[in-house]
Amino acid sequence: MTVISKDERGFAMVTAIFVMAMLIGVTAAALRMSQSDIAASRNYRGSSQSLFAAEAGVAHAVGIINQAGVINLQNDVYGVWTGHQAPFGASPQPMAQQAGYFYSVSIAMDPYRPGDPNRGVLTATGTGSDNSLRTVVARIVKSGVPAAPPGAIYLATDNPTDATFNGNNFEINGNDVNYSNGLAGPKPAVPGITTRTEANAQETRDSLSNQQKDNVQGLGYIPGNPDTPSVSATQGMSSAQINQMITDLLALPHTTWAGDIHGGDTLGTSTPPPGHPQITYLPGNGSGVTENGNASGAGIMIVENALNINGNFNFDGLIIVRGTTQVTDVTGSATIFGSIWTTDFNLTVGGHADIQYSSEALALANQSGSGVPPLPAPVVVTSWRDVF
Repeated sequence: MTVISKDERGFAMVTAIFVMAMLIGVTAAALRMSQSDIAASRNYRGSSQSLFAAEAGVAHAVGIINQAGVINLQNDVYGVWTGHQAPFGASPQPMAQQAGYFYSVSIAMDPYRPGDPNRGVLTATGTGSDNSLRTVVARIVKSGVPAAPPGAIYLATDNPTDATFNGNNFEINGNDVNYSNGLAGPKPAVPGITTRTEANAQETRDSLSNQQKDNVQGLGYIPGNPDTPSVSATQGMSSAQINQMITDLLALPHTTWAGDIHGGDTLGTSTPPPGHPQITYLPGNGSGVTENGNASGAGIMIVENALNINGNFNFDGLIIVRGTTQVTDVTGSATIFGSIWTTDFNLTVGGHADIQYSSEALALANQSGSGVPPLPAPVVVTSWRDVF
């Protein structure tokens, strides 16, 4: 029989306690490391999601700018945003699909391009649910390619409209057509008529008789019995934005046209290529401008209060008609390639009128600024970096 001495029993107990202590130490270290890994993963996730929030802020701000495009970034955005902060619905703006995450965006002019009014810097800060912060700095510049117009005719008012269509001898076409040869242009179709509100779009549709509905074609037109006219609502330029656009345009070299338009008058030319388009400002006499006889023009035409076309008028480019009680009255024989934008108006189209969206005509109009592209264009992000 083996006899265990008291000394041996004591040594075994010490060994067992030592091993247990080691195991407890290893377990504690493993738990601490696990907690550290969990905290690091949580921090990484929060930091990554706050970075995504900041990136979403940049995308949101660029989307707001490109809703209308810019002629002069400094005047149209930097000088308009209150406190140079992006006009989101809230500040900071919560992310719709991720509760607890927010972003805010500010704009500054690019300090590395002093004097350039079309280069800016967006600084976006994203906040995570654990209050983690990430900041993204993105440089933007106005594109040289003008934005597509909202429609062949754009009704830029939030107030109720009262569109009237007299006769059946007119065409409003949102399909791209070249002014030079009448062939199909390269750009996607836009609506024939676009409004800022669905109520105004429906009012316009209701104003078209069944015989007239196929006279308004373009994006969304569906032939049938009756036809579905190409009329839609979009959040294009507001009246205030168009007012700012006109201010920008009139800061460029332009021709001020006194009085009405008479037979033989020419407000810029489109032929022979490239022609001589111009920015023409027609302040009128307080009740609008009337065109009589045979006249033509090319470029950008800005009309105050009302434009009444009673004669034969051909124009290639962009026509902007501004006023508070606006009537754009096309009752003669008009052929307009490009687009018509109006604010606060009632539209009467009678006689013979062809209003055709033409990217070629708008590209011609974009040459009217004496070396400065005058049409609104989107901004593009040229670079961005994560600021730690």
